[in-house]
Amino acid sequence: MYYINENIKDLYRVKFHDNREGVLRLDMNENPGGLPEKVFRRVMEKITPEYLATYPQKDRLMEAIAKHDALLYENISVTAGSDEAMRLIFQCFAKAGGKVVTVAPTFEMYDVYAKMFGMQHVMVEYHDDFTVDVNDICKEIDTQTNIVVLLNPNSPIGTVYQDNEIEEIIRKAQEMGAVVVIDEAYHYFYKKSAISLVKKYDNLMVLRTFSKLFSMAGLRIGYVAGCEQLISYIENAESTFNVNNVAILFALEVIRDSDLEKKLKKTERKGRQWLLKKLEKKKYICYAGEGNYILVKPVKPSAEVVAELKEKGIWIRDYKKGVLSGWIRISTGAKKYMKQFWEAFLEVERS
Repeated sequence: MYYINENIKDLYRVKFHDNREGVLRLDMNENPGGLPEKVFRRVMEKITPEYLATYPQKDRLMEAIAKHDALLYENISVTAGSDEAMRLIFQCFAKAGGKVVTVAPTFEMYDVYAKMFGMQHVMVEYHDDFTVDVNDICKEIDTQTNIVVLLNPNSPIGTVYQDNEIEEIIRKAQEMGAVVVIDEAYHYFYKKSAISLVKKYDNLMVLRTFSKLFSMAGLRIGYVAGCEQLISYIENAESTFNVNNVAILFALEVIRDSDLEKKLKKTERKGRQWLLKKLEKKKYICYAGEGNYILVKPVKPSAEVVAELKEKGIWIRDYKKGVLSGWIRISTGAKKYMKQFWEAFLEVERS
């Protein structure tokens, strides 16, 4: 009988087989409108048969990202989405039997990777008022801890950590010999970032993605920032050509276009504020943090709301356990998409 890694053998994974074309996708925090058509066309004109036949070269993109984030080329590694960066971090820094410390709820893949690499996953729970005690996080960081993960803003709630709280956690992890991951998938919807701290702390890595604000979830591209030593370990673990040429070209276009970044931010913010006002006017219990999503407590059971909206071609998600039990989450975008959701949502709630 062939060998099978026991950590993989019975690992539960959620698979996504639904056709996502032709529906209003408000369930995974994608940009429902995508990039502006003129930006899309501008990049597509640069894609030639020769370009596609050439193995990818990431150097120009890494240099552009480093300039954008006021870092050095050596501080950046481009990955196939921030998801690949997560896996590489676990490959490099996870020890079987060691601990990974996160909050709960958080992005589900951190639990998957903890199980995949045979780690203990310690989760510090959010309170009912959507707060989490940083002291409780620090208490869980000990000499058995390999990795500490914070999403800032947090997904799926949208709360953020203060600068002093982040540094307190980084220092505690440093004392215990652990690395810290600040996942900034939703950084562009929030004014602050921890990315400059990679120049101060040698145990910190910050993750970014082009999937959310920059609307390229289908291209699978992101990056990890850290000190030169940490990034060298990540590069050692990467496959030779881990990011495709088309993704690199689009990423280069958007990272250099500060006007586009501002426009995308403004469009999402206006849509989010419009929907929030509608919800508040109807006296819904809702929570809008610093990400491109709003949490809402519907009148009807959340599972029914999700199912009935799906029949109308609008996809959102709900939660069945923990502090978010009974809540729904709506990804936010341009006002026209929020209006489409709102009208359908009212029909479902009234039916």
